Amino acid sequence: MRRLLCVFLVILAVAIGLSGCAPEFERPTLEDMAMIGVIGFDYTGTEEVKVSVSIPVPSSRIKEMNQTYTTNASVTSEAMLALSTMAERTMSLSQLRVILVGEEYARKVGISKVLLDLYRNPVVGENVFVAVVKGRAEEIIRRNYKNKPELNTYLNYLLRPRVETAFSSFTSIKDFVYMMTSEVCDPNLPYLIHRAEDVEVARVALFRGDKMVDFMSSREGKMAQAMIGRKRLPRMSFQFPEPKKENLDKLTAEVVSEQKSEQIILDFVWAKSKVRSNGSQTKPLITIRLELRASLVGYTGTKNLEKRKQFEALKKQLEAEIKKEATVMLNRFQKAGVDPAQLEESLRQKYHGEWSRAVGMKLYQKAEFDVRVSMEIIGFGTMN
Repeated sequence: MRRLLCVFLVILAVAIGLSGCAPEFERPTLEDMAMIGVIGFDYTGTEEVKVSVSIPVPSSRIKEMNQTYTTNASVTSEAMLALSTMAERTMSLSQLRVILVGEEYARKVGISKVLLDLYRNPVVGENVFVAVVKGRAEEIIRRNYKNKPELNTYLNYLLRPRVETAFSSFTSIKDFVYMMTSEVCDPNLPYLIHRAEDVEVARVALFRGDKMVDFMSSREGKMAQAMIGRKRLPRMSFQFPEPKKENLDKLTAEVVSEQKSEQIILDFVWAKSKVRSNGSQTKPLITIRLELRASLVGYTGTKNLEKRKQFEALKKQLEAEIKKEATVMLNRFQKAGVDPAQLEESLRQKYHGEWSRAVGMKLYQKAEFDVRVSMEIIGFGTMN
């Protein structure tokens, strides 16, 4: 019994000694963490990519400060290793909110490599917003924005879906990976431009696969979103030349001559689309029916809209203009070989055989478009 007690005491002493020699690593507290909010990727001319990150630093002042770090690496995970040695705190991607990609990198290299690396990282959320920037992403990250929240909050709110900027899909990393691997559509991302002290969602960047190939204006984006099935669209302005008047007295003629055009501003409160194809593989026809309800919130013209005949004429005029613009837009997309409006889905639904993106694009590029617009004006705003 005494021998067993001695053996136990010896083992206990050895264990205490060994534990005293082992180094202690404590988990970092929240104050010791450097939470990356924005990450940017830029073209370097080599196989490497320039990675820039923005980290908010809470201070005693009203506005928070940001720390910015940059490095070159082949993949994001490698960049994180290099960046971690530069910061005095432990870097983490768990609070990543925005991914910015420089236009040159998006056009020449493609963004699948860096996005998929982040997408596979378990600490990165699926709802991180992705956008293309004019110039370099590093410039957007390093700029100072007066009278704005700190950069991470500012860009996060800027890229959130809103009715006013609903011409863009405001794609998350999950959405982009889905569209990039889809067999019936092409991805698109918001295109950011720095103006004075602001960042503006100016256009929409169009992709073929993972490479940027073209732009879509905000007006075209509204049309495309209507075809995809968005229920609420942003306001749109239409301008038409004033029709010629005959047999007017002198005073009326002078008023009309000063009024060179009539402008109509519509607030779309509801939209519905139906996209169907005829199923033909030799002469495919895609029919797009757009049903729109809008409030006329602004009008400058000579029509008396209280008169039913003139009101109906204005409505027909708007329907014809929307049809014309939509058809021109679709023909341009078709020529560029991109399908941001997801019209290939209608071709796939009636296709017999093994479907692939190559088959869908071949049918899409030789298809004809029949756009039919039905407009209902349900209210009036300011008239001039």
